[in-house]
Amino acid sequence: MHDITQAHCSRCGHSTHHDILGVDHREYEGGTYDLYEMLRCRGCNEVTMRRTSLWIEDEPPFVFYYPPVIARRAPDWMIASSVPAPIRALMRETYTSVENNSRRLVAMGIRAAIENVMIEKVGDQQSFKSLVDAFQKAGYLSVRQAMALDTILEAGHATIHRGWEPTNQDIATLLDIAETIIESAYLHEDRARDLDRKVPKRQRPAKPAQ
Repeated sequence: MHDITQAHCSRCGHSTHHDILGVDHREYEGGTYDLYEMLRCRGCNEVTMRRTSLWIEDEPPFVFYYPPVIARRAPDWMIASSVPAPIRALMRETYTSVENNSRRLVAMGIRAAIENVMIEKVGDQQSFKSLVDAFQKAGYLSVRQAMALDTILEAGHATIHRGWEPTNQDIATLLDIAETIIESAYLHEDRARDLDRKVPKRQRPAKPAQ
């Protein structure tokens, strides 16, 4: 019989019981360590490796999964040609950071991606405030969306310069805002034009005979 532990299963999408198939433990100076566990989900039989690392005493250990935990499904537009390749590349790296629980890198990646979206649409405006204002005047943002965009830029700035670490909920909120802005900038117009071509046009009433 194998020992059993609770662990996240990417295939099941939540925490499940796992059999511990094998263990390796490495201890270092100062009480730090790496614990490697080969796990098999009891629900779907998916096999993963979990690494638990204590790098600094008196702080919680870090937990990594290989392959990484899938925390959020990337949107379909990640493979859409209408979104420029450099922006998709930035967001792809951002989602990889989400999977690896690198929350500071996620906040920085979102900020960089949205900044590139605005520059691509309205050109470099020399300052973030001018850039947001120009992006809004061009019709890509409502007043509320502009406020949300300010939140993204400030979160990225706080992460880079003030050492702020967002929570998982903060990251989910930032990604929701970023995905909505990218969709508004690149996809909604195309979809509206496609819909306009499909919708039957209203026929004008015939003029009465004279």
